[in-house]
Amino acid sequence: MIAYLDTCTILNLLQINYDDEYIKYLIKSFDEIKLTPIVFEELVTNKFVNVLDDSHKEILDNIIFQQLQSYIDREDYSDSLYFTKKRNNNCFKENGESHSVSYSIKLSRYGKNDFGENLLKTHFISDDSPAKKDFDHFYQINVIGQILNSIDLMTIFWLKQYITKNQLIKYCHSLKQLYSKDVGILLAKLRDYSNKFVDALKSKQKIIITQLIEILSDLKEDINDKLSEIISDPDFKDVLRKNRDWKELLTNIQKSNFREKIPYINKRMEDLEKVWELV
Repeated sequence: MIAYLDTCTILNLLQINYDDEYIKYLIKSFDEIKLTPIVFEELVTNKFVNVLDDSHKEILDNIIFQQLQSYIDREDYSDSLYFTKKRNNNCFKENGESHSVSYSIKLSRYGKNDFGENLLKTHFISDDSPAKKDFDHFYQINVIGQILNSIDLMTIFWLKQYITKNQLIKYCHSLKQLYSKDVGILLAKLRDYSNKFVDALKSKQKIIITQLIEILSDLKEDINDKLSEIISDPDFKDVLRKNRDWKELLTNIQKSNFREKIPYINKRMEDLEKVWELV
């Protein structure tokens, strides 16, 4: 199997744990992994988005430049880029997703020993839902392979016994938080505050903060309703007055469109019961 990866997928794999664990499993799972040049450019440009700890920046730089750079596919794909753009002019963009699809279609037509050897074996890994929607049919009718996402990758790692089912579920929860930087920031602040001022907080305030941590740790579609209920609580309002930066974070979370991704991720976690594993 061959895998082309887009920028958002790579960043998700790296920023969940800030190490190369999932990159190593990716290399073990596929015969070849590839990045288009434009994906690597996007990766360098966006590598520190959502990074809260400066110490993580060096880790990302080391993995990106010392490991991932060697997987850039530098062959000439101008013909398949032209074809993909011509046949998808309504959605083709000069970005990593469109280029990855274009590179995949050409590579699928070749192989080590015969033409078409890579048909159905060349996969595009993308956590960009709009890109999947745009190119899914095109990818299918060209019998290239599948458009997968990082949860699919984690499922592969689980079935290959590189990770446990619990680690896969943990990844899904972490992915939801990663889509909203403000959730991660607020969680860190809440935990820090509850530890430092545990003796000063009223019993009701401790309960409310614990509830808020639980809501943010297990994001569901009704998060806005739950947050509104907590924000309106008089006991929480007293705490909020002493932590004004929390209010901005809560507002950002309620306004964020990351909630659109929650139903899909939660459904994937539920559907793990339908995935057969060797025991």
